[in-house]
Amino acid sequence: MSCVSVSPSHCCSCDAATANQASDQSLLSSDRYARLILAQINKMRLCSDFCDVRLKVGSGVFRVHRLVLAASSPYFSALFSGGMSEVDQEEVQILGVETQVFEVLLDFIYTGMISVTVDNVQELMVAADMLQLQEVVTVCGEFLKGHMDPSNCVGIFQFLEQIACMDMLEFTENYIHVHFLEVCTSDDFRGLSKDQLVKILRSEELRIEDEYQVFTAAMDWVLHDVPKRKKHIVEVLEPVRFPLLSPQRLFKYIESMTDFSLRVALQTLLKEYTEVTKSPKENKTYSLLQPAKMRPRRKARKYLYAIGGYTRLQGGRWSDSRALSCVERFDTFNQYWTTVSSIHQARSGLGVAVLEGMIYVVGGEKDSMIFDCTERYDPVTKQWASVASLNFPRCGVGVCPCHGALYALGGWIGSEIGKTMERYDPEENKWEVIGTMAVPRYYFGCCELQGFIYVIGGISDEGMELRSAEAYDPISRRWSALPVMVTRRAYAGVACLNNCIYAVGGWNEALGALETVEKYCPEEEKWVEVAPMSTARAGVSVSAVNGFLYAVGGRAASRDFSAPVTVDSVEIYDPHLDTWTEVGNMITSRCDGGLAVL
Repeated sequence: MSCVSVSPSHCCSCDAATANQASDQSLLSSDRYARLILAQINKMRLCSDFCDVRLKVGSGVFRVHRLVLAASSPYFSALFSGGMSEVDQEEVQILGVETQVFEVLLDFIYTGMISVTVDNVQELMVAADMLQLQEVVTVCGEFLKGHMDPSNCVGIFQFLEQIACMDMLEFTENYIHVHFLEVCTSDDFRGLSKDQLVKILRSEELRIEDEYQVFTAAMDWVLHDVPKRKKHIVEVLEPVRFPLLSPQRLFKYIESMTDFSLRVALQTLLKEYTEVTKSPKENKTYSLLQPAKMRPRRKARKYLYAIGGYTRLQGGRWSDSRALSCVERFDTFNQYWTTVSSIHQARSGLGVAVLEGMIYVVGGEKDSMIFDCTERYDPVTKQWASVASLNFPRCGVGVCPCHGALYALGGWIGSEIGKTMERYDPEENKWEVIGTMAVPRYYFGCCELQGFIYVIGGISDEGMELRSAEAYDPISRRWSALPVMVTRRAYAGVACLNNCIYAVGGWNEALGALETVEKYCPEEEKWVEVAPMSTARAGVSVSAVNGFLYAVGGRAASRDFSAPVTVDSVEIYDPHLDTWTEVGNMITSRCDGGLAVL
């Protein structure tokens, strides 16, 4: 329940001449006096003093003052003073409003107070809109904003569309766009009309990871009532940007379709889109599709940030490595690198993670000096700022977000491998030591999946590369062992994609720099090798973007005991084709850096 008081507006002077006379006179207002007058008028109403008209609303009759109601809204002003027949009538009937709802609104007119609840907000808003009580409409709108969530926003959207409340409708549409991945799984979403669905699916602002999620949302709507909705399949799928989707993934989806006519319709649609994208120069339809269909939606476009690390050029000595402060951003749509604001402290062996839309850089080292400092990048201001430091300086540290906090695990802390774990609360801006690792390690892979933190490989306190992996539950604060990998890996890149964990590249004493890649599926509880990269990479940075894995930088295999060269190349892994493809090189080669996605 929400009880709101709306104060009467007070008079203020903004006239220049009045301002010049400020020393001689002052124009003051008294909220207390206004409240007392309003309370006295309401007392008169309750006692039927000076009431000059009766309002019949449903089964109820209300004695009121024409002047008070006319002053409260344009509706009553026109009713009582606009030359209408109701001007001289002793009893006036108000249609379209329930008795109880009108009583609440009448109390607001005479007191400035209204009680808004989940049960009455829609009726109040409709009646207030009809009676042109804009203050009540605004209060109800704010109430709906405060109670909106992914499970009810579609119902609110449909309600607002019915009463044509455009300001709130725009807010609700934006909410649906931002929370689309949660909203599209709700029962209300499947209850949208065809036109409402198409309007939402056309938006540039849908916050999605890849276009396939728009396709499945559209298909879920159709499958909810196949007999009635399959005739709309072409219209519903029209907003989907098919050229951005993997044909193999679509074919796999179509093969799983049980309705024969729907499967045929999808196969025909897919064939049309495939033919359109085959010959762009000859096909005029393609040129019309290209501007809208060939690019990701505005909120779906992702950028990779390659941060810090160290670089060593061809022919350089072991001591010629240079820690980096530079940061490069990769546009995954246009596929090119640009430089952005540098971090304050050059460092390698750092931990990088994204939390609440901000990039965090944690720990690292330069010239054998290990850091405890933490920096945060705001993509809006495009600036880095220092935040609270770690309790222990760490390099080769594992960092990842989980349950709204940031976790920093293990790493090298100077004379020994760090066993401890720290948790960062962004609201309190504070790191807290929360426990120890099951197996101390540094230069290992770290990621979050389904509320658990996974640590993969690394170097043990005995200096041996590890095959082992563990999962940490931040709720119970317990560790559990996972099956071991096929290959021992330190300095590997680790990321989650499609509910699987990938361990990419890395290094071990026996094999040197690794090009091999392993995948772990929690449901199957085993590691399997997938296609290797074209380049062996130790100290590689890896992230998942738009349904693909990106492997960035690293160091190549060394020859004849020479210092290994850092690489600037980038490879993309397609899990559906099990292939790696090279894309645009970085501006600066780097190794043991960090990678973030925004």
